[in-house]
Amino acid sequence: YTQADLDETTSIVEYCSTLRRALRAEHEERMRMYEKYSLLKWPLRKLKIDDPSQACLFIEGILDARPSLQIGDIVLLRPIQPIVTMQNENGVVFADQYTVEIESRVIQLVRGRGKDHTLDQVIISWALHPEQRYALKDFNWVREYSIRFVPGSMMIERCLTALDWLENLSDFQSKELQDILFPVAAPVVKSLTAEQRQVYRGVPTSAGHSSQKDLCDIGKPLNELQAAFVRMVRARTLDPSFETTRPPMILTGPAGTGKTKSLIYAIADVLGLLVQRGQLNEKQKKNPHRVLICCPSHAATDVLTRRLSGLLERSEIFRLYDESRPSNIVPGYILPFTCQVPGTDIFTLPPPSVWAGLKAVICTCMDAHLLFRAQITNHSIRMKQQCFHNYLFSESSPLGLNIEKISLDNTPLFTHLFIDEAAQATEPEIMCPLSCVVDPHPGGRKVEITLVGDPRQLSPRVFSSDVIDSLGRSFMERLLRRPVTCLGGGEMTLLGPTNYPDSLLDNTESLNDLIRYYANVDGQEHLTIFLTENYRGHPSFLMMPSSFFYFDRLRSAKAPDQANLLYWCDKLRMVESLTKPVSIEPPSTGATFAEIRRQTTWPMHFRGVKGSDSSNAIENFSGTDSWQNLPEAYATVEIIDCLIKNGVQPVRIGAMSPFRGQVTLIRKLLREKYYNDVNVGTIENYQAVEQDVIVLSLTRASGDFVGHDVENLMGIFGQPKQLNVAMTRAENLFIVVGDPYVMWLDSCWRQWLRFCSRNGLWYGEGLQQWEEARSISLKDMRFVPTLDITAKSEDAEKPLVVVSTLEKIHRVHQEQMPMRCDTSLNETICP
Repeated sequence: YTQADLDETTSIVEYCSTLRRALRAEHEERMRMYEKYSLLKWPLRKLKIDDPSQACLFIEGILDARPSLQIGDIVLLRPIQPIVTMQNENGVVFADQYTVEIESRVIQLVRGRGKDHTLDQVIISWALHPEQRYALKDFNWVREYSIRFVPGSMMIERCLTALDWLENLSDFQSKELQDILFPVAAPVVKSLTAEQRQVYRGVPTSAGHSSQKDLCDIGKPLNELQAAFVRMVRARTLDPSFETTRPPMILTGPAGTGKTKSLIYAIADVLGLLVQRGQLNEKQKKNPHRVLICCPSHAATDVLTRRLSGLLERSEIFRLYDESRPSNIVPGYILPFTCQVPGTDIFTLPPPSVWAGLKAVICTCMDAHLLFRAQITNHSIRMKQQCFHNYLFSESSPLGLNIEKISLDNTPLFTHLFIDEAAQATEPEIMCPLSCVVDPHPGGRKVEITLVGDPRQLSPRVFSSDVIDSLGRSFMERLLRRPVTCLGGGEMTLLGPTNYPDSLLDNTESLNDLIRYYANVDGQEHLTIFLTENYRGHPSFLMMPSSFFYFDRLRSAKAPDQANLLYWCDKLRMVESLTKPVSIEPPSTGATFAEIRRQTTWPMHFRGVKGSDSSNAIENFSGTDSWQNLPEAYATVEIIDCLIKNGVQPVRIGAMSPFRGQVTLIRKLLREKYYNDVNVGTIENYQAVEQDVIVLSLTRASGDFVGHDVENLMGIFGQPKQLNVAMTRAENLFIVVGDPYVMWLDSCWRQWLRFCSRNGLWYGEGLQQWEEARSISLKDMRFVPTLDITAKSEDAEKPLVVVSTLEKIHRVHQEQMPMRCDTSLNETICP
């Protein structure tokens, strides 16, 4: 289908038309992909003896399907045997046969666990009328069905409703959205005074929940960039706009840099909860602000709800759920902040009397549609206030009262909109909360919008190749890509150049200009903030991601914990003992950072494995995502088994693969050893999730299939965002299992192999290509701190060697301050 270029257009009509067609194309693609989940002659099982309204389908591997089944999807069941009823006509009794199709809904998905319980459960609604149940004559639940799955339409309907709202605005009103959707200049905001620039280490002024106060983080200090973000939000709050809604504020940065902490601080500041210790904030009691907080997923939304519960009273937080969401899958600590129909477990909206005391309303982006449908929006509330004011004026005139002197409150229902994990939401999803807070009427106070996320990690997941440039890229990423002065300007955006030359690194001057640009822009308020100080994981985990994705700007700010590091290094020695290190000769001459030095205090490990690709697409629901590599799976399980036998709890270990087929294979092998608590999932499953130990199985063992993977957005080779997520999930120990021959074909993984070799982290299978690379002298290599991830090939004359600043610093630190460890391995050259 034809679509407008969202990077170039400034027409709301073209914008809505493009997204509307993209939504329909994506829905049609999902319907086509759901067809492969069809089942023939499948039994239905009773879920509960005392509850005939639900039934269950036991299906192996259905939860690993791609795309995944969702709550609310339609299930069509057609009995294999026709329904037989007896008819009596004029005293003549005869049998009548007919075929029926029963429409049901998915209400819960339960993954099978344990060696003896491997089948996944799809719980569906089964609210048949007694006469219908009698007609089925399936009292013993032995009837078989032909089953089809159809993706639910609720999500696309909500997105289309939001687009209809946007498109139906008048020409005058649509100008209100121009600065949000297509910003062209930085907003004019009054500068903060010296006193206003102070960001105190906050303390909750309300009681909050003592058990949750440690989660809110407002008692912990902020670094300079985090404080700059809070000041940016504060400046907008103290100097609100009454003309048009200003462009969104953007907070971005990699995992572990404190984005959520900064967001909580900003919300607390908006609500008047940051006070100087020993002082009372009298204005907090009169604070007029109310915030709407949205995330693309329920998991991220629940995390924010829990952390905010340490700041606010229970009556000041409302967690909104759709009525169709089963209450038994909602965490118990979230339920007190919800509202349910009395006597039932059905979620609903609170009564009007409750809204007056609310300070924070929290929901998913999609569930924000419930507020729009209930007319709990800034526009609707202002219209009702205006109507009531007009009514009072008309009724008071005969009495001689002057109601005109009574001014309306210009404060909207929601003064701020915060969207966390915004880089994972599609543009139509973002329109749902925007429809609740944007009021195009002039004169009233306008909402302030903030987007938080990392557009260099996973984008919204789409399955139609036709919508990658529309639905497959987030609203946040599009804004950062726009040629806008305040958001980067032309090619100099926070995501790097939009139009890459053949190789960015061929032009050193442009790269230096880009780094200088970052240094100059990050400190400017009212624009964007890019966090660079990382508080999670060992510094070695950041070295290559910093070079690949963040222009060599990441810094490790995690407080050293020698005891914890020694513990994990001891576990790593056990893993290293399973295989032999790869023997590599050192360069003939060189710099310190190019010498091969075994880093015994870097908790990283690469296990080279020569495996083979196989697909079990016929046996499961993963389709083209069903690739497996049995030797890699055995190596992964061997490593996990070694860690568990040496005292690591299974719940602290995560196994990851880019292919669902490999995930199911690893999970099956672990269940055979009764390691049911090891978390096994795809890279998408680990977005926004951290684990003490990550064992990553790359799976692909044939370079012939890499091109197919890239074309279909699968695997990890040629997928920089997948690579970024995979490399930044580990907290204490990061292990990669892969085929070095296939890895050498990818520019990023080739540099990662060089990183492992010069730091003595490479074990197992070696690499013949390394013999050629070994013959190149250091003077013929080009050492750079960062890598253009779009470059298809290296300069043949000057092969690149990427060495991050973090690696240089910590290698020198290792030499100057050696740590007590296994000295038998602390050698300059690998044996």
